[in-house]
Amino acid sequence: MLLWVIFALLTACVLAAILRPLLRPNNPVLPDDRGFDRAVYRDQLAELEREKEEGLILTAEAEAAHHEIGRRLLKADQYHTHKLNRSSPTLRRTSLIATLLAIPLFVLGFYAVRGSPGLPGLPHAERLANAEANRDMDALIAKVEAHLADHPDNAAGWRALAPAYRSLGRYDAAARAYAQALTYGKPEAALLADLGEVLVMGSEGLVTKAAAETFDAALKLDAKNPKARYFHALTLFQEGKVDAAVGQWQAMLKESPADAPWRAVIESAIAGAKLRAIAPELGPQQLAAADGMSKQQRSEMIRNMVDGLAARLMRDGGDLDGWINLARARMVMGEPAMAKDALNRAGEIFKADGAAMARIEELRKSLSLQ
Repeated sequence: MLLWVIFALLTACVLAAILRPLLRPNNPVLPDDRGFDRAVYRDQLAELEREKEEGLILTAEAEAAHHEIGRRLLKADQYHTHKLNRSSPTLRRTSLIATLLAIPLFVLGFYAVRGSPGLPGLPHAERLANAEANRDMDALIAKVEAHLADHPDNAAGWRALAPAYRSLGRYDAAARAYAQALTYGKPEAALLADLGEVLVMGSEGLVTKAAAETFDAALKLDAKNPKARYFHALTLFQEGKVDAAVGQWQAMLKESPADAPWRAVIESAIAGAKLRAIAPELGPQQLAAADGMSKQQRSEMIRNMVDGLAARLMRDGGDLDGWINLARARMVMGEPAMAKDALNRAGEIFKADGAAMARIEELRKSLSLQ
């Protein structure tokens, strides 16, 4: 409870420092525009009386003018009185002091009703000692950090700390922890793959050069490591080597158990590659709609688009890019025979065009469809 009283007093001190300038006397009062208006209205009334006495204005007109000028004068007087009351230094100072006192009192009252003022304080050492039992993540991290400060060569400590950082989204700290674990421990493919993964997460999904090198190092130690294999294929995909990336992902699916947790991730990656293969045939609305589809719906949409592209090219085959996209899409979908057929048909149509044939043969070679 004493701690909260101290916090309330500190809050009051801060508010006092902030509000102090507002409690000072006002700056010198500037001339009041409405005072000038009142003087003008009084002169108009006096002038009206003179004109009435001299017979320069009819009595009825004089009365009407007198009422109008009197109304304006009364309005100016009321405004002046309201302005003085509103800008009263005493009233403003009282309001500010009341606000200053109300905030800490409200905080104390709220804590007394909803808080636990009778709960004893928990010393930092005791919190760290009970961190594991209480599942206090922050205390656990602090405990391991304190241990590593005295024993920086403890590889097991760094390995335990890195996943904790990753779970909190502290990817840079996680990468440093994994690097320390590798420095002071035995290099392992799984540990290298974990390091590469947090590097990718820290760069918002982009496989950086450092991450790619880390995955390569992991694969040298274990060519079958699933995480390193997946991200190695993702590296190829981001470099535009879609066919090679899909080939690696499909090989992973064939070799993975039916209940492997990474199958869904790989299948999603292959579906994305399929969309990219036929991207020129998709409009922005179709691409946006594909993101919200289920796996089966997306597969049906892709199948319909590829079949539609093939039907269009059979009617009008003068689109070389269309044939190339069709061959790529067939390969991504695991239909190499149909991909080869698409390139053969394109070769017949563009056999007189040297540049077109060079592109066809280059794709045929990259897809291993010789």
